[in-house]
Amino acid sequence: MRGRSTPSCVLALAWLAFACEPAAARELWRSGDAYLDASGEVREIAVWTRGTSQEEFEAGVEPACFSSPMNFANCPAFDAVGDERVFTSLTRLRLRVEGRANPHWSAVVSFDNELLAGDLDTFEASFSEQLGTNTFVDASGQVGRDPVSYRYSLYRGYLNFESERFEAAIGRQRIPWGVARLWNPIDRFNAIRPLAIQPDESPGVDAVNARVLFSGFNELEFVFAAGRESRDHDYAARFQGVARDVDFGFVVGAFDAATTVGADFAANLGDAAGRAEIVYTHPTRDVWPVGAPGPSRLGDFWQVVVSVDYNLDWGSGVYLLAEHLYNGNALGFGAGKAGPLLPFFEEQAAPPFYVPTSPDRFGGSKVITRSEQLTGFQAAYELTPEFRVTALTIYDWQGESAVFFPSLSYTPLDWLDLILGVQTAVGGSRSEFGDSPTTAYLLADFYF
Repeated sequence: MRGRSTPSCVLALAWLAFACEPAAARELWRSGDAYLDASGEVREIAVWTRGTSQEEFEAGVEPACFSSPMNFANCPAFDAVGDERVFTSLTRLRLRVEGRANPHWSAVVSFDNELLAGDLDTFEASFSEQLGTNTFVDASGQVGRDPVSYRYSLYRGYLNFESERFEAAIGRQRIPWGVARLWNPIDRFNAIRPLAIQPDESPGVDAVNARVLFSGFNELEFVFAAGRESRDHDYAARFQGVARDVDFGFVVGAFDAATTVGADFAANLGDAAGRAEIVYTHPTRDVWPVGAPGPSRLGDFWQVVVSVDYNLDWGSGVYLLAEHLYNGNALGFGAGKAGPLLPFFEEQAAPPFYVPTSPDRFGGSKVITRSEQLTGFQAAYELTPEFRVTALTIYDWQGESAVFFPSLSYTPLDWLDLILGVQTAVGGSRSEFGDSPTTAYLLADFYF
């Protein structure tokens, strides 16, 4: 049945992706303050990289791999990691409907239909799926696996209330906290990785988000994000405002049962802008890293980000950024053939004894690194109104590795954006980036 459904899904999505006429968002209905609008976009991503055949990885798993931590770290399966050239493409049709009933009530629904093709059955894809966090409402599904798959999911869906002193939203939404540009340890809901190919994408969180608005720019925000079980509920409060030209925010909450206190600040430093985030976390759950004598509570840790950016008055303007991250919950560089992959596994008392680690290992943080100290440098320049070039370099001070991420964006038409990017790394295998494969991608956005 799944096999028969795949061709029709593929044809339908392909027709929608390429037959839509480019246009602005359509107003479906309006009456006074009330309206109903619809818009959409098609995103095409082609990625070339190196990966691992799931079949070859499983073929290297031997019974002896589970006899001791050392044998697991040196399991022959890890020899297959990164041995294959991998090509994947994603075509996504995103439809967005926004409606407003009156000045106070509005709603947004954004739904994704995705066609994936290429080398989908990889160890990396399977492992990422096991490590991923689940939303409270599972509004998603998939038909087919490899080499073609159709996937659908709810990207955003929330009801919003607005008044002069109070705002609230309930449903799947983005809650963007933090002020830094590359890393946001204070964002415990959907922090985005600096090397993300789609930096504008966030899975969102199923939450109730209420904001009390005071005079000026001060506001108090309360968030409740439901988990699948009561032990996985997240609670947080944030107060933000402005004092003496300094934007500030203070956060307190519990994420994956880890008590978290943090602050962020942003201010002008002459002609430049400075930003900082400071977060302290007190985990309460036990973890059992591979090789540890037994489970124990994850230790308290700090995460700190300091950032400065500046617009250089040269030509059309050069954007410059320098940012440093200290991550007190760094995972380390592993051991044996598994190397940097080893910290992403944990031990358990029952067979199979070694499994992908639970979110408890991260202490509620969405900033996950293997190195404690990372520094990023970014520069961007607009060659013409249509062309923009960006270059990002991140250096790992502990493992002495680095990653280079140049990209070129081109906007030839109002309804078309193109981005070509490459990520390549240097360094030893025991480092943050040394095992990262060279990756090239082409991204195209069509708006209608």
